[in-house]
Amino acid sequence: MQMTGIAEIIQRAVDYHRAGRLEQAQELYQQVLQDQPENPDVLHLLGTLLYQTGRYDVAVELISRAIAGEPGIAQFHNTLGVILQALDKPQESLDAYNHAISLKPDFAEPYSNMASVLQSLSRHSEAIEKYEQAIQLAPGSAEIHYNLASTLQSQGRRKEAARSFRQALKLKPEYAEAHNNLAIILREQGKLDEAVESYEQAIRLEPDCALFHSNLASLLQYQGCLAQALVHCEKAVSLKPDCAEVYYNLASVLRDQGLCDAAIEQNHRAIRLRPDYAEAHWNLAISHLLSGSFSDGWKEYEWRRKTGWHTSAYPHRHEKPRWNGASFRGQRLLVHCEQGLGDCIQFVRYLPMVKELGGVVVFEVWKSLHGLLKEFDGIDELVELSFEKKTQAQFDSCASIMDLPGIFGITEETIPAQIPYIHADPAKARYWRRKLAGPDFKVGIVWAGSARHTNDHNRSCRLDYFAPIAQIEGVRLYGLQKGEPAGQVNEFAGKTAVENLAEHFDDFTDAAAVIENLDLVISVDTAVLHLAGAMGRPVWALLAFAPDWRWMLKRADSPWYPTMRLFRQKEWGDWNSVFRNVAEELRVFADKQKIRCQESRMAEDIRQ
Repeated sequence: MQMTGIAEIIQRAVDYHRAGRLEQAQELYQQVLQDQPENPDVLHLLGTLLYQTGRYDVAVELISRAIAGEPGIAQFHNTLGVILQALDKPQESLDAYNHAISLKPDFAEPYSNMASVLQSLSRHSEAIEKYEQAIQLAPGSAEIHYNLASTLQSQGRRKEAARSFRQALKLKPEYAEAHNNLAIILREQGKLDEAVESYEQAIRLEPDCALFHSNLASLLQYQGCLAQALVHCEKAVSLKPDCAEVYYNLASVLRDQGLCDAAIEQNHRAIRLRPDYAEAHWNLAISHLLSGSFSDGWKEYEWRRKTGWHTSAYPHRHEKPRWNGASFRGQRLLVHCEQGLGDCIQFVRYLPMVKELGGVVVFEVWKSLHGLLKEFDGIDELVELSFEKKTQAQFDSCASIMDLPGIFGITEETIPAQIPYIHADPAKARYWRRKLAGPDFKVGIVWAGSARHTNDHNRSCRLDYFAPIAQIEGVRLYGLQKGEPAGQVNEFAGKTAVENLAEHFDDFTDAAAVIENLDLVISVDTAVLHLAGAMGRPVWALLAFAPDWRWMLKRADSPWYPTMRLFRQKEWGDWNSVFRNVAEELRVFADKQKIRCQESRMAEDIRQ
């Protein structure tokens, strides 16, 4: 075969290769190798093609032959590194990349490839260093900027990652993945409108990417734009109907819309595709509980332990067996808290039922609740819950307090709601009775929960929403608010007159003593709401449109707390209508209370 003929065949093969016509290119490469079996360039080209079609072992053999023929070509060593990386041989691939760099120190690609291997080995600092070296050599490569940004993002270095993603987009504005990943960072930074814009740009560039639609739907759901979120969830499902995650996301949106039956159906679809999908089982549990189907909900509730979320709710795993509700007479049972303080206050009601079945009940709970529970029926020993280390208490079996409703098979009709089951310290209650003495109708208020709560942006509100209540004649507001939101008392002093008593609280015994001497507690979904309910005090709950499962749907009362009334948003984020209803009801409630007090005083005067 003439040399000119060989050159023409190679060029035709390369053209086919670039056009994606791999079979025709392979035939021509092999034709050349029949005449020149050790042609390094063609061995390299064919090896690259076979790598692209997944035939890694043959590709390594061909590239190695190319290197044997021309050991000084840096690109050959770089390609060998790529294939060895695909074969999960990280050290060999690093050696190949280093060899390429030794032959051509200004070759950016092997630096970038090395960084990818180092990232896979969790050698993140070294990976970032290699990406930065690659960028110095090839500053115009959008892909290298993108890869550096992704590595920085994985290390939580959001600001630097965002800068690198923006640089990638400056070089390649149509880089859809960079728009998507930048949106993720913007959401984490609280720049929600910018994040929406970035997701939308990614979708404009790749309208058939289910991931982009799903990510945008999640953000829209977080913002309460449920109708828009539903559109993108349904689009993701249509694009990727075999993906469990898209059904899970669709179920979450439907649940927040209060469409529990539809949410349950979509969770089942996710689970059929991935039977061990813990998040979908957990989502299914919440949907059942929200709809009031407690028996079905408790069965799925166990799956929470297999989600990543549960580690932050209770980080420890105990070697001792988990209690299943059987008698444990003569033994010691550890019941531990999980999730929030309000959850503990709500579910501690089950401990007397536990105690009836056995020996010693050891209750592991946050220190701030110890004073409140030191005399609680059903608790033999209190130990402090620490997230840093396991308890040193001795026990034979263990259970979470959140397991107890499922263990006892509790339904809505059988919830133990004998109140009060938590009581104020008598001495502290007397102290606050003197401090709060006066004719005003005394209302304790809480407007915000813990900012660490994943749904706090939805469940909490601002203090100034209480202004209509503060203007009711004869009503005096007392703050029971802890944490940073308590600062709003000074911020809104001109609009809402509130004396925040919580600044005097050391623990929940102080809060309970104050609540004992109030006429009413009005609170968003926080531990104080549960405490007032557990004490049997008049308490009004301010609930978001998408409430926590325990408040269920479309009801103004709670089977958990007989003295509680529920005031719900009718639209996402609409606190104004909630507070208008509260103000109207409070005027009536306060007037009735005044009449009762007057009648009581008249009766007392007659007796005297």
